[in-house]
Amino acid sequence: MKCSTTSKRGLLIFVLLSTFIGLRAYDVEVDGICYDVVKLARMAVVTHRGSGVVPEPNSYAGEVVVPEHITYNGRTYVVRSVSQNAFADCEELVSVKLPSTLTAVSSCAFLGCPKLKEVSVPQSLLAVGSCAFTGCTSLKSMILPRKAECVDTLTFYCCASLTSLILPHRIQTICEGALEHIPSMTNLYCYASVPPVAEQGSFTLRDQQKCTLHVPKASIPLYLEALGWKDFHQIVALKDEEYISQNYQKGDINDDGRVDAADLALLQRIIVSLPDDSSVHWAADVNADGKVNSIDFVKLRNQVAQ
Repeated sequence: MKCSTTSKRGLLIFVLLSTFIGLRAYDVEVDGICYDVVKLARMAVVTHRGSGVVPEPNSYAGEVVVPEHITYNGRTYVVRSVSQNAFADCEELVSVKLPSTLTAVSSCAFLGCPKLKEVSVPQSLLAVGSCAFTGCTSLKSMILPRKAECVDTLTFYCCASLTSLILPHRIQTICEGALEHIPSMTNLYCYASVPPVAEQGSFTLRDQQKCTLHVPKASIPLYLEALGWKDFHQIVALKDEEYISQNYQKGDINDDGRVDAADLALLQRIIVSLPDDSSVHWAADVNADGKVNSIDFVKLRNQVAQ
């Protein structure tokens, strides 16, 4: 997945200019949360109380829980996304729990929320937009969803209290400024076996030199040579319990949450005709001997047959 084509400087300029733009208000407010609704798609989008891209100052505060569904004019709408600037500049916002129905968080969604400590992100999420958490100086940790393929431009820029971040195995790109100026970061967990492309300015060197990078064991030599990654203080192997804590399972090679015949077929393809895809190496190495071969196939076949 490619990063946003807009440059870091251009995005910052856009954020400043957006405060002068106003187009329309929200459609409905339910339990203190504002939404736009897409009637044909029966979809609701979390937004703010302002007009256009301009949020009303401090429109959300405290702990916010976004529901999976809302009712509007007698019809039910599924909450699918968080719009641009939806929670931006909410100075008293402390936490947000997002629903399992959510698929996208748009650009600048939580921009400049100084007291925001926690955002619960569902695994259904496909994308997090640029500048989404820029300037959230109290945010302490984040786990990106399993289907995310990039950390977009300025996503966590200047998140000064962020101490740990977990990147899933599908991550391919770290965009410009995405993890820049995060001085409190002490642990970065990257489950991608092939080092993601790190654009220039993805990290701040002095922050990297205080941070431990956790990566798949077989991939350590790759990270030690990769631009943007080799500068971390130390690079260590992910432990089995760290995979398990993130709901990775031995044998779940296609990462669909189940261990079944589909995984067995995929393992056979890997062994017979495909190079060892290190992005699934941990799951495919069923007997945990560091190799993916016919022994793993036999063990997985027996497991599936039970």
